[in-house]
Amino acid sequence: MTLPTTATHDFERDLERATLAVYERYAVEVVERFGLCPWARAARESGEVLLRVLFSANTDDLDGSLAALRELSEGEDAPDIALFIYPLLDTSRLGFEDYTRRLRALAERASPKLDAYAMAAFHPNAAADLSHPDKLVPYVRRSPDPTLQLVKNSALSRIKGLTSGTAFLDVSALSVEAFKALTEPAAKPLRERIAEQNLLTVTQVGPDVIEAVLGDIASGREREHEGLLARHGRRGPRRA
Repeated sequence: MTLPTTATHDFERDLERATLAVYERYAVEVVERFGLCPWARAARESGEVLLRVLFSANTDDLDGSLAALRELSEGEDAPDIALFIYPLLDTSRLGFEDYTRRLRALAERASPKLDAYAMAAFHPNAAADLSHPDKLVPYVRRSPDPTLQLVKNSALSRIKGLTSGTAFLDVSALSVEAFKALTEPAAKPLRERIAEQNLLTVTQVGPDVIEAVLGDIASGREREHEGLLARHGRRGPRRA
C-alpha cells in the first residue's frame, strides 16, 4: 500500500533530520576526533559542504542519485564537496561500491557528462584490517548509513601530491608536524601518506576504542529509527 503524500512527506522530513544528526555525530566523534581526515572539521564548519539525504531504497534505482548529481553539477555555485546519504538503502559494503560504480558509469555516459566530481563510497560495515594502509580504508569510511562522498576534480588537482582519492585539504586543522610532513617533498602521493597515518592512528588508539564510539553512534541511529517507526509506522533498515 502506497503511503499518502502527506504521510510520505512527514516521514521523509523526520528521516532527513535524524539522518543528518546521526551523520554529524560520526563526523565529529570519529572522523574529527581521531584525525582520520585532518581537514574535515574546517570543511564542516565552513558550511560549504552540501549534505543531501536521498530516499532510494533499491540498489537498482539510480535515477534519484543521477538527478541529484545533475543538479549538483549544473548549479551556479556548485560546492567543492557534497555527501549523498542513503538511510533507506539496505545493501552490503561491496553492494554499495557496485552501486557507486554503476552511478559513475551512468554519469560518464550522460549528455553532457556529469564527470566534475570524484566519488568514494562509505558504508557502516567494515572490519579493521591493520595489515596494510589501503586495507584499512573501508574501516575509516564507516559512516552510519551508506554515503557517497563527492569532491570536485578541480579541487583535488589543487592538492599537491594527490594523484587519486577524495580528500580535501585544510591546513589550519593540521598539527605543525603534520603540516611540515605534507609540505616537504615526498615520493609518495598525499593519499598514501594519509592512509599510512590513519593506520598508525588506529593502531595507537586501538580499534576497540574507535569501535566503541561507532557502536554508540549506531545505537543512536537505531533509537532514531525506532522513533520513526513509532510515529510513522516506517523506518530504515537495521545496520549490522
